[in-house]
Amino acid sequence: MTTKTNHFKLSSSSILIILLVIGQFISVSTSNAQTRAFLFNNGYNYLLADKEKAVEQFTKAIEIDSNFSAAYFYRGIAEFKLGHYEQAINDFTRVNQLDTNLKVAHMYKGFAYRQLGDNQKSLESLSTYLDSQNELSALDYNMLGKAKMKAGDLDGAIDNFAAALTESKNESQHYYLFLALFGNRDYDEALDQINLAIVENNDFYGYYINRGNTLFMTGNFNKALVDYNYAITLEPEVPDSYYLRARTLDTLGRHEKAILDFSRAIELNPTDGTYYSKRGNARFSSGNKRAACMDWTIAGNLGYYEDFDKIKSLCD
Repeated sequence: MTTKTNHFKLSSSSILIILLVIGQFISVSTSNAQTRAFLFNNGYNYLLADKEKAVEQFTKAIEIDSNFSAAYFYRGIAEFKLGHYEQAINDFTRVNQLDTNLKVAHMYKGFAYRQLGDNQKSLESLSTYLDSQNELSALDYNMLGKAKMKAGDLDGAIDNFAAALTESKNESQHYYLFLALFGNRDYDEALDQINLAIVENNDFYGYYINRGNTLFMTGNFNKALVDYNYAITLEPEVPDSYYLRARTLDTLGRHEKAILDFSRAIELNPTDGTYYSKRGNARFSSGNKRAACMDWTIAGNLGYYEDFDKIKSLCD
């Protein structure tokens, strides 16, 4: 009888100890959960005001819960905005491992890869994100088209920009498609798109420069000059407008006028070696070898070497 009673008392003590341990565990777990949520909220609130502080708070939340996918995601956002692209990619990759439903992490990872100059991985990540969407908007098609263009897939970019146009017709859509077509040397189709962009907005000098470039590439030099002239009328302080008009004049053999435009481009931007180099060519063609050699030398000093070898063969 005594043995049974002692056994019963021992079991009661054991149960009491177990209950105390469980109570402590529940208390600690509840405390950790509250602290984790508190740190996460702190980090979220700091995202706009102090991104480094946000990273610190999200990191502390992750130290409590290493599977806290939302903390990884928003820490990745903060790191991205701080320019810490590799850290951001690591966080977004961790999100992909923890929460397959948070597809938007693939998109941000694509943006981070793009900032690092890895256009192929950027395209892969953005494609993964867009493949998960039931319907694509014009914005989605544009995003993918830009990524493909940067990765060198101009045919794919053309398809995406054309798809964007079916969703939303505006000057930007026409311009994006123009860029891909121009890059792919589809000049006739590119000309159609830049004309449509001009119809939408006939006051933007850049469209006339781009149409001028397209006309130049198809040998329509005089028509290109008309567009460069109009671009300069709309915005007279853009050095490239003078450079492009000078290039066209030089191609037409009007070297003295070309030299004036090359000189104006140099006045507006004296650090571009291209301008000096091409003015050197025009000066040489007009018979001023000494001035040409000086221009080629300056161009080389500025890091532009396309015509630099002429110094050895043509200059004293």
